[in-house]
Amino acid sequence: MTFSRTRPAAPSRWGARALAFTAVLSLACSDSKPKPVEPDPLPPGETDVRAELLSATGACILGTARDFLPKATALQAATAALRDAPDAAAVAAARAAFHDAMDVWQVMEAMQVGPAAPRSSPGGAEIRDNIYSFPLINRCSVEEQLVSKGYESASFSSSLVTRRGFVALEYLLFYEGAETACGPNSAIVAQGTWAALSAEDRAARKRAYAAVVAADVSMRAQALVTAWAPEGGNFQKTLSTPGSGNTVFPSTQVALNAMSDAIFYVEREGKDQKLARPLGLRDCSSATCPELLESQFAGRSKQNLIQNLKGFRRVVEGCGADYSGPGFDDVLVAAGAEAVATRMHAQVVEAEAALAAVEEADLRQALVDDKASVQRLYDDFKGITDVLKTDFITTLDLEPPAGLEGDND
Repeated sequence: MTFSRTRPAAPSRWGARALAFTAVLSLACSDSKPKPVEPDPLPPGETDVRAELLSATGACILGTARDFLPKATALQAATAALRDAPDAAAVAAARAAFHDAMDVWQVMEAMQVGPAAPRSSPGGAEIRDNIYSFPLINRCSVEEQLVSKGYESASFSSSLVTRRGFVALEYLLFYEGAETACGPNSAIVAQGTWAALSAEDRAARKRAYAAVVAADVSMRAQALVTAWAPEGGNFQKTLSTPGSGNTVFPSTQVALNAMSDAIFYVEREGKDQKLARPLGLRDCSSATCPELLESQFAGRSKQNLIQNLKGFRRVVEGCGADYSGPGFDDVLVAAGAEAVATRMHAQVVEAEAALAAVEEADLRQALVDDKASVQRLYDDFKGITDVLKTDFITTLDLEPPAGLEGDND
């Protein structure tokens, strides 16, 4: 669905859908422990707006994964070229490829359904964490791999996620310092093996390590496409056909809950991790904690949030041009809650405007030059999540993600 500032009244075709959807919600809410309830058949000519959303979202996630795959492949090629023939141009090309791939991946961040999601989620295979483990980051773990050359091991692809993926790549491609983040108790410090590395050897190992990590990311990008594609695991069909016989999504409501959990990324990682912590609002004992920003070396903390909102809008408002097509907003309208959809849209637009108003290229500098602009950004993200945590999940009878209950900030 595409919104304008003044939206017209809902078309009459929503009438039958709203009645059917309201009946479903009434049944689902009649028990203190709601059970998944499938809707009665719709009148001839009518389609279930929830089914449209599931189908469109599956196609959108597969399409975005397919957009990411060639970027990951290009990143693999660029890092291999840097390893084999290092010069300033190769460094620039590898960094540009990183940015190109990360731009698409950050859209995917808010679309973690099925194979990309944690194993605790329906159909989850943890592909996302193996590509990008934020906020789980351990720079020392990467530096220990540089010393041990653990990246050369045949089992490296099953090593800790903090040693792989974009978190490792960002350090390897962008960090140019000589010091280590490891403490005195780390073997590479205590035994002097980090200090013994020459600048040339350290740089060569970083290039070799980056090539291995990029190849692993590319492999997992292909695995994600294969898992969703009709010619592969066809998770697109799994998402779009919930109900009897579907062991992953035995009801439409279970499928909608999985999608709802995914868009709560703007709450958990967006508001709380990427903004509240560096702003000093949590897990920080200083006025600000720029060392807690998401992108420490590539300076992408602002750009990543821009891309996160794009992914959020693809699910909430539609994946088509200008966010047209089926989205959660259509389900809200069908449930008679167009005002909730409109308010959600307004909050997203405000957050996008707040991002545009941050003049600095990265939030690190913005925290120094204009902390108030970052605070406004946090406030606008909170505006989105306040709607998510209240009217959105209540209207659609969705369950909040695990660990969210009791979070009143």
